[in-house]
Amino acid sequence: MGSVLVVTELYWPKGGGAELATHLIVNILRKEYDVIVVTGTRNPSRLQGVNYIYEPLLSKHEKPLLWLNTLRLLKAQRFQKILAVSDVVYIPKYAFPLIPHAKKLGKKVIIHLHDYIPISYTSVILAPYERHKGRIVRDDLAIECTKGFKYCSAVHLFWWAPKAVTKWIEQADKIICVSERQADIIIDQVPELKDRIVVIYNPIPPELLNTSPLKKEMGAFPTLLYVGGDNYIKGFYVLLQALNILEHRGLRANIIFTNKYSSKSLEILNRVKEKLKNVNLEVVGRVKYNELLRLHRKTQALIFPSIWEETFGYSVIEAIFLNTIPIFSKAGALPELLAKTPVVNNMFTPGNAKQLADKIESFLTLSESSIEKIASETKIKILEKLSSKNPEILIPKII
Repeated sequence: MGSVLVVTELYWPKGGGAELATHLIVNILRKEYDVIVVTGTRNPSRLQGVNYIYEPLLSKHEKPLLWLNTLRLLKAQRFQKILAVSDVVYIPKYAFPLIPHAKKLGKKVIIHLHDYIPISYTSVILAPYERHKGRIVRDDLAIECTKGFKYCSAVHLFWWAPKAVTKWIEQADKIICVSERQADIIIDQVPELKDRIVVIYNPIPPELLNTSPLKKEMGAFPTLLYVGGDNYIKGFYVLLQALNILEHRGLRANIIFTNKYSSKSLEILNRVKEKLKNVNLEVVGRVKYNELLRLHRKTQALIFPSIWEETFGYSVIEAIFLNTIPIFSKAGALPELLAKTPVVNNMFTPGNAKQLADKIESFLTLSESSIEKIASETKIKILEKLSSKNPEILIPKII
């Protein structure tokens, strides 16, 4: 049995889809390898037989500071001892300065990309890529400068960072992308990475695969779920525009808002809520993963108005396994994953609030039996699709 060293600044339950995927992949690896996880997350979700080591130098997540701290970590004797006895180094986040050193020591290095960090400082590509491919740096500047002076200053100083990332990761043995769409976009910008890239879909949490169909709690009006918080690229403002359209059409529904909201965004939501007479808004904020799964019990549809090239779209896939119908933008991997499923008719143009409102209105006309049939057929189709690039089979092979 070989040994795998996982180095990641964030680890589940901190973070989001990338961290959940890492946790599930560690669960796969521990069955065949000795696994050590070095992470900047102080209290990670622990798997039996895996050695978790908290590393303070990985606790800062701003990219330039993280990369500087990663170089410092390489000089630390405590880390050198761990690296020396490891056969494979697996990097699912941004600790890329480890790569040249690990290769000099003869280690195999696997990089797992959950975003677009080799070509974008923000790791984000706005959709559609074909329209934005020539203005990635300008988009990065615009996205970061909406967050405040600190972020705006950083992106002006380090807009060139993806070039350094490319130099690091092109030394890796394999680079995992989580969808064909993500791989195609990265290869189009950095063709020299093509021979190292392999596409493997993210694992599905066992609790979603091994549970009986979720029985929905139906209220007086349909309940829809939005999980993107006030994140601009998750389509928060597109949804707010769509709510006004729905209100003018007199449609009745409940919409639950989860994830993080600034005080300013909460003020905006409260003002919108006061104006709405037919659509009821419930803002629950950030919830734990298990609580989010429970919210699906009273939810019939997921609203997913993302405006960036989603590399996988975990929230949509989770919804499908919980019998929640996604209403989603044509962004990133979602058309790839959901092609030839009944829910493909719920897809709309990214950023188009009217189309989103139209799709929600169409959904609200469906009967309970129709919703159940669509959910069941979609789950079968998505299982077939995900099995074509099964991480349980492919990841141990490339490690």
